[in-house]
Amino acid sequence: MKNIPTATFVWLFFLLVFLFSLPVYVLRLVAPYSLLMVFNPFIAASILTCRKAGSDGVRLLWKRSFDYKRIRRKIWYIPLLLLIPAATTLQYGLMRLMGVSIPGLQFPLLMMPVYFPVFFILAIGEEVGWSGYALDPLQDRWGALPAGIILGTVWALWHLVPYSLANPPLWVAGQCVATVMARILMVWLYNNTGKSVFGMILFHAMINMGSVPDYGFPYDPVLVSVILTVMAAVVVFLWGPGTLARYRYG
Repeated sequence: MKNIPTATFVWLFFLLVFLFSLPVYVLRLVAPYSLLMVFNPFIAASILTCRKAGSDGVRLLWKRSFDYKRIRRKIWYIPLLLLIPAATTLQYGLMRLMGVSIPGLQFPLLMMPVYFPVFFILAIGEEVGWSGYALDPLQDRWGALPAGIILGTVWALWHLVPYSLANPPLWVAGQCVATVMARILMVWLYNNTGKSVFGMILFHAMINMGSVPDYGFPYDPVLVSVILTVMAAVVVFLWGPGTLARYRYG
């Protein structure tokens, strides 16, 4: 079908995303100002889709933001919604075991109804591009696990300048590893939820919910990267690297 991008278009998509993000890099913007680039994947994917498939193709791409009907097995909402909170809880437990001084847990319940819709909208800006446009051609060309590593690496590099401007090198290294591992988990979830972009937007929003609000202890990407690496390794072992969708013991 003419509206499906090829691998060549995916690399052009990556190039456009970085080019559109240059003002943020050059101006050395950090969060929250670096959020100006959050819709660049959406814009780049829309431009390339319009060139290849016209306005109808763009509408189909945009509609994937709410393709929740693809998630036929509702049990997959459990990892979509709870995998990142589980990682955050494990991070807290590891910090306690390591003797890190933590004043006390806190949950900004009043702000949660504000945080989640904001993070969901921001995730649309990224996942329409990363998952809706780029992922399938990468999987068709290299398979699921390599596609996750490629896309996760590009995703991490795209954030590298804002990360580096605001954080020490060890934090940046841990966050980059965590970003790649998170994308591998996202490819696994994508392939097991009928290739739902809505599911990826939901999971992406939960990533931000797990790292941005103040829960009373610092977000430590080094610990999170270890946790997500273990999770990704278990997923690859159980579902296989080729598709991340064929459970070996079912």
